[in-house]
Amino acid sequence: MKTRLSLAAVLATAAFAGVAGADTTLMSVNFNNFTAGQLTTDATGTTAGQGGWYTYTTGTGGAANFNVVNDPQAGGSRGQSLAITAGNTTTGNNVTRFAWTSDVANNIGNRAPGENLIVATYDFYMGGSATSTNRYGGYMYDASGTKILAGVTMQNSTGQFYLVGNYNNAGTINNYSFSTGTSGILSRNTWYTFIVTFDITTGRFQGGFSSDGGANFTLFYVDGAAAGTVIDEFDLIGSTNNGTAAQGATTGYYDNITVYSTPAPGALALLGVAGLVGSRRRRA
Repeated sequence: MKTRLSLAAVLATAAFAGVAGADTTLMSVNFNNFTAGQLTTDATGTTAGQGGWYTYTTGTGGAANFNVVNDPQAGGSRGQSLAITAGNTTTGNNVTRFAWTSDVANNIGNRAPGENLIVATYDFYMGGSATSTNRYGGYMYDASGTKILAGVTMQNSTGQFYLVGNYNNAGTINNYSFSTGTSGILSRNTWYTFIVTFDITTGRFQGGFSSDGGANFTLFYVDGAAAGTVIDEFDLIGSTNNGTAAQGATTGYYDNITVYSTPAPGALALLGVAGLVGSRRRRA
């Protein structure tokens, strides 16, 4: 189940402090060794498919919306990636599609003492209709599957980048999607590297994007409400936006997904403000 709210709050931008050293890998996958075609045969989150991946779809649609495909970029040589097709006018509104593995849950207990910053990076490419309001991204969840600890999304039609996480809005704690005011910054039919971080100790969640393969990031962060919560899962998502029907099908492509734990870096400088809207997911 998914609910949405409209609010206003502080969103900050920051320079990425960087992470390095003997970190603990929680998840690492590309799709070059997968068989082209459907990732799974079950979209109820019950039966694993290739590489131990699970898929889940709210509303209509099924496993046919998750496929291993060749590089979608014309003349591209990246190998295979995971394509998630979000809802459109023929499949109805309020559809969100999720793909994940159990790797993070299985490995989170192996992290070293003090490794309380969880970092996820992945490469992303947007294809399909240019007018669709669909959004695609990556979310860190708690063990209940209801609390988004940290996440990012990109809106297809505008190139807008959003930061997502659990936040205390004047006493109302929920999952919210923060607008970063970046409309027109990200382009369709272009590969980007996205980053998501969650500080278990402080609850701060951070996200950003890079157009040079991760050498430099544009970043945003929010001090969230989930301090002390341990990540259990990292999901790739494709979703219709605010309950509206997408104007034509879109597909988001994901590759080179890595999740790891590391010691938290130093404080980040507050540079700006923006707004937010809300988003919440509950998985059966």
